[in-house]
Amino acid sequence: MDQLYLSGCHLSISTESLNIKAPSRFAAYALRRCALELAVSAKKLKRRRAIVSWPGCDRPYRIPTCILNYDCAMTKPQPQTGNYLLGANYLRVTDFIREKRQEGRIVVITSMWDDICLHTNDLLRPERSTLMPHQWTGFNYSFLWRDSRDDYKHLIDRLVRDNYIPQFQYRLRRPDGSFGEYQTDYYYVENYLSVPVRIGVSRIEDWRLLSEPSPN
Repeated sequence: MDQLYLSGCHLSISTESLNIKAPSRFAAYALRRCALELAVSAKKLKRRRAIVSWPGCDRPYRIPTCILNYDCAMTKPQPQTGNYLLGANYLRVTDFIREKRQEGRIVVITSMWDDICLHTNDLLRPERSTLMPHQWTGFNYSFLWRDSRDDYKHLIDRLVRDNYIPQFQYRLRRPDGSFGEYQTDYYYVENYLSVPVRIGVSRIEDWRLLSEPSPN
């Protein structure tokens, strides 16, 4: 198993289980993709299952060692054609970025671990974002979701579940303090530059300014 996925995890053994507590939901999801290897580890320890949890979870991933006896659907790779980039490597993602740029689309890549922007192409113009494209690299997007946390939670939940979300509509607090609504296609990639990321692809015109949200 790639040691990247175990980074920051706490391992323990109970009577029947190998227990892995991941540092985040996204790390736990990445571990679930290694279900066969976790089942092998649990079996070597003479345990019946591996259990992957994360802070705040109420339904951890349970991986029984019996999956080693048959072809379990949960361990099959996701399709890598069409709208899915889940297991795409660096070269595939690079090609995807170039293809979307040629189509005139904005492309933004953001870490799923800490919401840090890793890439923005030159089509993200200041009228849409208030910053120049190069200023976004290293920017922490979590600050911009502060007034639309429900939108953020919906995005993350759907993306982890479905791996691709077309035409997702959401609101963001812009860097200059104004409030905007946007529409973006989101793709989930498990490992880009050693971190899981979401790739947002947008048409330049798919945004508008909003009035201030009503106080709760």
